[in-house]
Amino acid sequence: MQKLALVGLGASGLFALKELAGADVEVHVFDVGPTYEKRYACPIDQGKLEVCPPKACSYCAPGQSAGSWNDFKVILSASPVIGGRLYDLIGEQELQKRLDIVRSTILTHAPCEIPVVKPNAEDLEWIKKRATMAGMVYHYQELLHCGSDNAPAINTSILEEIKAKGPNIIFHWDSKVLSVSRRSEHFALTFDRYRKPGEEQEDIFDYCIISVGRGGAAWLTQQEFYKALDIYPGQVDIGIRVETSSYFTEEVDKRFYEPKLYYRSKHSNDVVRNFCSNPKGFVTPENHREYVLVNGHSKMYEKSENNNFAVLVSKTFTRPFKDPQMYSQTIAKIVNMLAGGGPLVQRLGDLRAGRRTKSLTNNLIKPTLEAECGDISLAYPHRILEGIVEYLDALDKICPGVAGESTLLYAPECKSYPDSISVNKNMETNVPNLFIVGDSSSWTRGVGQAATSGILAGEGVRQKLKTAVPSKIVAVAK
Repeated sequence: MQKLALVGLGASGLFALKELAGADVEVHVFDVGPTYEKRYACPIDQGKLEVCPPKACSYCAPGQSAGSWNDFKVILSASPVIGGRLYDLIGEQELQKRLDIVRSTILTHAPCEIPVVKPNAEDLEWIKKRATMAGMVYHYQELLHCGSDNAPAINTSILEEIKAKGPNIIFHWDSKVLSVSRRSEHFALTFDRYRKPGEEQEDIFDYCIISVGRGGAAWLTQQEFYKALDIYPGQVDIGIRVETSSYFTEEVDKRFYEPKLYYRSKHSNDVVRNFCSNPKGFVTPENHREYVLVNGHSKMYEKSENNNFAVLVSKTFTRPFKDPQMYSQTIAKIVNMLAGGGPLVQRLGDLRAGRRTKSLTNNLIKPTLEAECGDISLAYPHRILEGIVEYLDALDKICPGVAGESTLLYAPECKSYPDSISVNKNMETNVPNLFIVGDSSSWTRGVGQAATSGILAGEGVRQKLKTAVPSKIVAVAK
């Protein structure tokens, strides 16, 4: 039997595995996280903490920080703009077909009824009118919000179904893949234990599916095969996480939960957009070991009095610059340095006035994340902050109060993607039998299309298995 390595078990990896369960291939799954049973709930939910710590706990560590574990928001409508770029790769009909599979799978395995947020004609007219008057563009979407509290049950149920159908699957939990290199027509994987390294091993595979998410973008660029890929400059999203009163956003929240509103900066002509809205949710740290970002999530049952969402400025670089990941990570590290190692928070009023925030005592908006007060402008480029402030001023015309002085801005909120990688319709790269899926491929930006890319890769491997000719495995050098 031929062998396949699946590196990473986020949404894209899980749905690729679902396609490969029971296939005529031995699948080895490598994930830095522990087994699903050992992935504990948020310490706040357990009553161990009242607020998130200044730095991140291991709840947001690698292996647990995938979008399908935290917040678990899924865009279910095929769009050429939001959620990724698979629309350009496979077309609207094929994309919607796979998204419907994702929808059905999640709802089947959900422990409770989860409504699909779908705006009606009246709501669409309402938002389009207000967005146009504010100088913004609204993009339609259907949305499924599962919540961080439902994520463990959903993921575990899906995985148990896969295990029942897949005796061909071997799991390597708490394992870090150090390198993936080509060995003739095969792939050599070197891996070790993630938390207690010291037992480095190597194995050879016929196929390889890379599913390492945005957090694995830098790792991907360091692999031997990377230079052989057909790539072109990718983008980074630099922004902040906004926390404001849910009273300011309740009209939008009850109609859409998360409206996709795009704006073009008058100052720089940059595209600015909102991302990952969490009505009555919580701001949380996201630990990437070398730096700590901020993120947000919301729950099905526990609610705060605030709404938090990201405002991101998208940048695509041209020659001679060719390391956008390092650019965004450097900004993140500077913010962490200013904040003493974790996230930083500033009042919008203080940012406008050009002064640092010293205290949030008596501030109208009470933070849901304990972060260091400071001055974001010491770390962020003026161009980025100008676009963010313009966006909030425009959004204030739709949600009065959002751009008030007491609104909180958390940094760093940076989304790093690898360079755009050329793939075929089954996510196979120009390196034969190498598939790159999910946000690590740069083709997706969210759970829905990430899961779809995993389905496409699984379908592609199955097609190849039908016509595969067994080949001799090259011996591992001792």
